[in-house]
Order: sequence, then structure tokens, then C-alpha cells
Amino acid sequence: MGTNEEQPGPCPAFTRLQASPRPPAQGKRRLGIAVVLVALAISAQGFAQTKRAPRPSPTPEPAAIELGAVTAELKEARNDIAALRGEIAALDSRLSALEALGTDIKGIAEPMREEVRGLYVETSNVRSEIARLEDTNKANTDALGKSRYVLTLLLVATAVLQLVVLAVLLRSR
Repeated sequence: MGTNEEQPGPCPAFTRLQASPRPPAQGKRRLGIAVVLVALAISAQGFAQTKRAPRPSPTPEPAAIELGAVTAELKEARNDIAALRGEIAALDSRLSALEALGTDIKGIAEPMREEVRGLYVETSNVRSEIARLEDTNKANTDALGKSRYVLTLLLVATAVLQLVVLAVLLRSR
């Protein structure tokens, strides 16, 4: 009995029995024989498919030694995986804490950004005011310089007029 992978079907003898006309007594006997043959074929196929486990050898084979080494490596790998799972859980909790800390920092940073923007606007306004005051100061300094010149001329003119009036008064006496 080989390892034929085909599905069991009706045996050829059984199909011949069905196709040929037969007398009633002989047909029952043939039917009984066909049923027995089918049962034997099914049980033989089931027997052929079962496998027997090989007996263990009294001396360890290299494959058994290698299997032991592989088993030990598997246990080590499982322990490593368990340790990694613990480390991953710890890292996950640290990550959650960092995310919460980041959220807190964002809560503090946003108002500070708004304050910096406001200070920037104020600084810009102060700079423009300083520039305007510098222009005003320069204009006032120029005006003061011109005023001093004019006042000096007026003072000289007044002194000259006083001398003229004094000279006229002295001559008329």
C-alpha cells in the first residue's frame, strides 16, 4: 500500500457490479462482497496514513544534542523577550511622563511667547519714539543755534544803537 494522495472512490469491482444486470440472489451476494471490499479499502488507506513514532535510541544522537541546545536558546530568547517587554513598559511610562511635561511646558511657553511679542511691539514703538525725539532734538538744537546767532546780532545791534544814542546825547550837550 503506497502513499497515494487520491481520494478513495468506489472500487472498480463495485462499479461493475452496479452496471451489470444480475439475478436477485446473486446481486445481494455481490453487493455484500463489494461492501466488504470497500470497508477493507477504507481501513487499509487509514492504516497506511498513520505513522509510527521512531523508538528512542539508547545513545544520544547529535540531533538530540542540537535539539537541547536549540531548546536552551529558545528559553534564553523567551527570557530576553520578557526583559525587553519590561523595559518597553518602563520606557512607555517615561514617554508618557515626558509627553505630560511637554504639555506643561507648552502651557507655560504660550503665554511667554505672547509676552515676548508684546515686548517686541513695545520695543519697536520705543525705538520709533526715540528716533522721533532725536529728530526733534536735532531740529531744536538747530533752532537754538540760529536763535543764539540772531540774539548775538541783536545784542550787537543794541550795543551799537546805545553807542549812537550816547554819542548823539554827548554831542548835543
